Amino acid sequence: MPKKLDPKVAEAVMLKAGLKPLEPYPASYKPWKCECLVCGDIVFPPFKQIARGIGGCRTCRYVKSGKSNSNSEDEAVALMLKNNLKPLEPYQNKDKPWKSLCLICNKTVSPLFGNIKRGQAGCRWCTRKFLDPEEAVEVMRKQGYEPLTKYVNDRTPWKCKCMKCGKVCYPTYAPTSRANNITGCQYCNSHYVDEKDAIKVMLKAKLKPLEPYKNARTPWKCRCLKCKNIVTPTYDNVQGESGCQYCSPLGINMNIPSYLYLITHDELNSHKIGIGNVRSIKRTWEDRLGSFRREGWQTYKVWQFKTGGEALKIEKAVFKVIRKDLKLPIHLSKEQMKKTEGQSETVDADSISLLQLEKIIKKVIKGLQE
Repeated sequence: MPKKLDPKVAEAVMLKAGLKPLEPYPASYKPWKCECLVCGDIVFPPFKQIARGIGGCRTCRYVKSGKSNSNSEDEAVALMLKNNLKPLEPYQNKDKPWKSLCLICNKTVSPLFGNIKRGQAGCRWCTRKFLDPEEAVEVMRKQGYEPLTKYVNDRTPWKCKCMKCGKVCYPTYAPTSRANNITGCQYCNSHYVDEKDAIKVMLKAKLKPLEPYKNARTPWKCRCLKCKNIVTPTYDNVQGESGCQYCSPLGINMNIPSYLYLITHDELNSHKIGIGNVRSIKRTWEDRLGSFRREGWQTYKVWQFKTGGEALKIEKAVFKVIRKDLKLPIHLSKEQMKKTEGQSETVDADSISLLQLEKIIKKVIKGLQE
């Protein structure tokens, strides 16, 4: 059993630490009411901590810590000048903004001296974390935007007017300032359209939108005002003079025998997948596959289906693999396929082989049939 501590010995230890006990010794681990002989505060340190050289008067400890961390003004000024900052007012402490002149860009800044000691940059202008609003406006104008509100920062959407099309848009400064060869705003880009303008295009094509517009490449649920069927064309397709798959001249009848084809064109170095209805021998000019053959396309493989709806389902699943999973882009332009169209269904022959496409189609057919 440990020997009991003599209260007089404990009191002597506390007095040596600058603490005068105001009550009898309780126990080594219990708070002991004392008066700090330096500042006069009443404190309650356990004897165990004082005996180990820790604890004591919190107020005096903070004051002592502050003095050890303080810097003379001469030392502080010397460090600021070393970092290309000339103080414009007396030094207070490391945690208060210190008005200074940047000796590099001659702008007035107010960094914390504590940050300078830690090696941080002092001028926000030189580090590009802060931009002169007037400079930001000039950059945006060079990139084709007329700012309509004050500059906030490089990541906040900035209300501007496109100097090309006149529409109001909200570009952010950071990516806009770094972009090369800007041709206009998001509305000038063919893949971004104002919803009101998109609806006008759809209605002109006899398609009534049944849900809000998302973007030019997302299927848009509509009702055909001619045949009353529900269809999901993309804005891009409708703008390209495609429309209702049921009643478009180049559309597909969903209820009659149809086929899915895989064709290739050596001169254009392109492969194409598409669907068509099985037509009467007397109406061969309406055959979709025949129209491509007349333009130099060669048939690689054809799959027969009972209905156009079944063929369309397979085609969509195949292109999901090609565009989304394999990320293969459209290869040919509308100008290259003026007579037949169907450019959105083409892939570069160098990026994938006919055999690979055949395997994808067979796998999709097998998966949907199971």
